[in-house]
Amino acid sequence: MITAIASRKGGVSKTTTAVSLSAALAGIGKRVLLVDLDSQASASLSLGVPRSALFPCLADILLGSRPAADTIRSTATLGLDLITASSDLQSFEREIGKRPNREACLKTALVPILPRYDFVILDCPPHPSLLSLNGLVAADNFLVPIVPHFLAVTSLEPLLWATERLPAAYGVRPRLLGIVLTQVDYRTNVARDNVARIREQFRDAVFAVEIRTNVRLAEAPGAGQTIFEYDSKSTGARSYRLLAAEMLMRAQEPEPSKPARDPRLSTEERLRFSKYRPSGEVH
Repeated sequence: MITAIASRKGGVSKTTTAVSLSAALAGIGKRVLLVDLDSQASASLSLGVPRSALFPCLADILLGSRPAADTIRSTATLGLDLITASSDLQSFEREIGKRPNREACLKTALVPILPRYDFVILDCPPHPSLLSLNGLVAADNFLVPIVPHFLAVTSLEPLLWATERLPAAYGVRPRLLGIVLTQVDYRTNVARDNVARIREQFRDAVFAVEIRTNVRLAEAPGAGQTIFEYDSKSTGARSYRLLAAEMLMRAQEPEPSKPARDPRLSTEERLRFSKYRPSGEVH
């Protein structure tokens, strides 16, 4: 199963979720491949790969100089492999922008190695691009991290619209696996209000598990370790173990024939939500 971790906004713990979820799945015996699609290589650096050792990387696969099998590397976590990213990905759109089927380069490249893994997790770039499109076209489903802030919620709308257009444009239809609330801090009234508003708006699309604000999650990448290596007893580690378990349950459930409610924000709902913009105050 290929799962894209996607967002149209930075700072929502997208890479933290991609790395931690991959490690959590490996920790319960799954064979996992994490593919870093971001030219900043944040997922790769978070797993302890120095910038000087990022090559060979995803750019080599997408530009046709190496097969995917030649770029896979093991990590310190048993069962978790990695395909790194690098700044060379910035040239990807320029070099293949006019090629036919350019949106399916990643999907085609991954086919030979898929039998090796139970899960392939794609850490997509936090902005619209040919790379992020390649991630969604390759994916069976996608997961969206979101912080309980007004601007983060409004960034969901263009992402969901983009995935709704994929069937007509490219003949693929990745399933929304769920929306994950991250960086949740219940010490603030605004966080409590925004979480309630998000759950009311998106209903069953929101994971039951929430990722609370946890300093260990922020510290682990600097050590080049997953949260489970850095502090396996932390709140962050427990939360991502639970998230992995809920992800497995959701992946096994049949997809509903149609959503209970359109997940896009209407103008009226956008205005109502604007009352809950973060103020920064702790109550």
